Amino acid sequence: MGTLRPIDLAIVILYLAGIAAAGFVLARGNRSSDAYFKGGGKLPWWAVSLSLFAALFSPLSFLAIPALVYSTDMSYLPIFFGIAIVLPVTIRWYIPFFRSLNVTSAYEYLEVRFNLFCRMFASAAFILFMVSLTAIVAYLPSVALSAVTGMDVNVAIVAVILCAGAYGVAGGISAIVWIDFLQSLLLFGAMAAIVTFLVLGTDGGLSGCIAKGMEAGKFRAFDMALDWTRPTFWVVLIGGTVVNFASYTSDQRVVQRYLTVSDVRAAARSMYLQVVVSVITSTLLFFIGVALWTYYASQPGGMPALAKNDQILPVFIANGLPAGMAGCALAAIAAATLSTLAANLNSTAAAFTTDFYRRLVLKGRKDERRELMCGKVCTVLAGLLGGGFAIVLANGDLASAYEQFQRYIGMLTAGLGALFFMGIFMKRVNGFGAVCGLAANYVVTFGLDAMPWSGKPHMLLYGLFGFIACVVVAAVASPFAGMRQD
Repeated sequence: MGTLRPIDLAIVILYLAGIAAAGFVLARGNRSSDAYFKGGGKLPWWAVSLSLFAALFSPLSFLAIPALVYSTDMSYLPIFFGIAIVLPVTIRWYIPFFRSLNVTSAYEYLEVRFNLFCRMFASAAFILFMVSLTAIVAYLPSVALSAVTGMDVNVAIVAVILCAGAYGVAGGISAIVWIDFLQSLLLFGAMAAIVTFLVLGTDGGLSGCIAKGMEAGKFRAFDMALDWTRPTFWVVLIGGTVVNFASYTSDQRVVQRYLTVSDVRAAARSMYLQVVVSVITSTLLFFIGVALWTYYASQPGGMPALAKNDQILPVFIANGLPAGMAGCALAAIAAATLSTLAANLNSTAAAFTTDFYRRLVLKGRKDERRELMCGKVCTVLAGLLGGGFAIVLANGDLASAYEQFQRYIGMLTAGLGALFFMGIFMKRVNGFGAVCGLAANYVVTFGLDAMPWSGKPHMLLYGLFGFIACVVVAAVASPFAGMRQD
């Protein structure tokens, strides 16, 4: 299916090369681990805001959401409403809390509040999640590149990982923030162009797009049925709120950005802008999925045969956009990929360097030179592991990357969100109770996933039940610890 025109391919290649070079140019200010992981706390809030948006806005959003809507409907749209619900809680309690700690890794606090095991476990769980997410993020655009150029998907994965690793390793968080800011602008322009040409290519234009989409049920997003086995409105909203709560209160990628600005007010401003941008762009992506369906329903040949569902949008970009513009749109896919990959790799390195290397090897001592070197080595290793898993995914059978991601994110992150919730708001919970709660969380989430019962809760609710189990068991178990409470 190698239909990409030479000028478009040239734009993508030049873009990737430019991003890698920019990382090395911006690397000159990295003389310490603090600068490498926190940017010295001097980055502007508006740049950090779009960097946070870019870090969380991955190819899972850009490619998988339109493909999912094309195949089904907008059932998953309410998941992004959970961001608005979590926002006031995060700004009121969590941002001031993390700012007051003056830490590099969010998980340093867990040792002080509970015990060393909670810190090590939480950091290890986050690192595992980041490596897994890196694999999915590298996999999706590589499938897209393979679809429109004919390039071997394994070669594409290697190229994507090398490019993200290059500017992530060299530039640190400052380079990532500034490059993410520019890449966000490219994303906005690409999404506007895609919507415009999809609507123009649909019989009847915008009104025809809406009418056809309504007739086909593509706009169905508010199924109010009280059924916990399907992605109804309530299931998606509640599950999405829990997932977003865990992300904004315990995810090192997010917490790290709270610390890159000058004060609490700047961090709050960055959050407000990021949430507004995220909700608008996410809604637009769901509409792109509908427009893809109406566009191909209006074409004589319909949708061409695809090897994987997530190739739908890239194939339209290559064939439906004018020369040059298609290259810019594919560069935007690369932007979404590189932003997320660089953030994942840098936060993984920050967690490992602070929670394992400094704590266990350096015995808590600060050694800027050795920590900086450890951070760079960890960035490389995390990229290699994520790329290896991406190759495994590319050669397997993955129907919908977005649904699989939502399946695991609640299972892997709900316990982390519960740990910080208990640490801040449940003063009677101690280290022993927290460990028992963590164990209960994973028993519940992985038990639900493995359960053969056809009437079990939808996968989006696994994180909710895991969170509840963690909090309840921790509260019950704490009095039995026989030790002084923190």
